[in-house]
Amino acid sequence: MKVETIKVGHLQTNCYVVYDETGQAAVIDPGADADRILAFIEENSLNVKYIFLTHGHFDHILAVPEIKEATGAEIVITEGDAHSLSKADKSLASLVNARQEYVEPDILAQDGSSYEVGNMKFTYMHTPGHTVGSSVIISGNAIFSGDTLFADDCGRCDLPGGDYSEMLRSLRKIASLDGDYDVYPGHDESTTLSRERSFNVNMLEAIGGSR
Repeated sequence: MKVETIKVGHLQTNCYVVYDETGQAAVIDPGADADRILAFIEENSLNVKYIFLTHGHFDHILAVPEIKEATGAEIVITEGDAHSLSKADKSLASLVNARQEYVEPDILAQDGSSYEVGNMKFTYMHTPGHTVGSSVIISGNAIFSGDTLFADDCGRCDLPGGDYSEMLRSLRKIASLDGDYDVYPGHDESTTLSRERSFNVNMLEAIGGSR
């Protein structure tokens, strides 16, 4: 599995193009700059099967319509955040006067839903707290953590649908996974789960707490 990180938009969201040696691929959280994402896909002759979304905030979804139109990929998002694809007030695009082209999801993922792309398998883990439908996506030894888990931090919980108690439960759920993982967050730099278990104050609170 190969992971290409493309930082997109004013908020420098991490969009990930994940692909295998056969050229089968998935795009995770295409929040802006569709032309740059598509250029990488074309340059590497990739066949994009799915567009996976960790949640529905505008900085993770605004390039979805263009990527779908160009590739024919199916859009996957959880039911809890699906309305964000068709309502600018739910994606918070209206809050920053961002233009959003509406699109409907093809697949509503549930906790534990899995999807195969070439020789890769992607599994949704529902992790509310940042939004109602926030999820992390696990593939092999990688966790694409959206705005749930960052290096030394977690996603903010003060926006509509956010809930810090839910976030702590979600962080505890992630921490309980067996073994170590490479963590690819929605913003900033990548990390590892073992590091976050040891140093992330929010995860440490989650592990030690009982909320």
